[in-house]
Amino acid sequence: MDSIDEIISKKPHLTDPLRFYEKAMKFTDAIAELRIPSRPDLNAYPPEFADQILQCFSALFELPEGSLSPLKQALELGEIDFRRLPLLEVPAFSLPYPEDDLTLLLFLISRPYFLGMRDRGPANGRRWEEGRCPVCSARPSLTSPTHEDRRQLHCSFCGTVGYDDTMGCPLCLTVDAAKQNIFSFDGEDGFTVHTCGGCRSYVKTVDEQVLARMTPDIADLLSLPLDIVIQEKGFKRSSPNPIGMVRMSARG
Repeated sequence: MDSIDEIISKKPHLTDPLRFYEKAMKFTDAIAELRIPSRPDLNAYPPEFADQILQCFSALFELPEGSLSPLKQALELGEIDFRRLPLLEVPAFSLPYPEDDLTLLLFLISRPYFLGMRDRGPANGRRWEEGRCPVCSARPSLTSPTHEDRRQLHCSFCGTVGYDDTMGCPLCLTVDAAKQNIFSFDGEDGFTVHTCGGCRSYVKTVDEQVLARMTPDIADLLSLPLDIVIQEKGFKRSSPNPIGMVRMSARG
């Protein structure tokens, strides 16, 4: 597998997102060490863990002291339902953060929670009904082809991998060929982008040779420039990338 250092040496313009991802992975590992109870009835972390979790997050991401206090209070009061995040819903009440920052923040903080959901009931290899992850209901962040005329779907929230067997849009499920386009790009071997004129969304496809060398997370970040190009064309992403970004351009 290609290491992050090896990828950065070849793609130095991706240094910042890849180093940010390293911090996100350290946070995930640190939260796993806390042995937080994972129960189906919890829609977020147990309130008594909120302080430890956010202290760890602040330290790793070098945030100013007190900047996460409103979020800590919301978690302690049970006001945030993580299970709404894969639907791209932000909390109904006001938090003092810009919308994109809040989306990124909640994605990063909640990811260990969703990995716990996945581990409670593994669902890899299952068909995604209505184009949604069977564990957390997220839309796919990436797709990849298989040898069985199926398309693998990858979830950025919980890491579940499943499939669908339609050849239309994996997001709105339309099979109208006139609305579908596939873009490839010079210098981005192994990646294509499937756009849908029906829902104005897109999803990136990564081939098996790429995934043999890196995780889906890294592949998603490696192809971040494609997000920018496609979003400039007016298409939107339907789930965050591994560092919580949904909009990478002014039009995204």
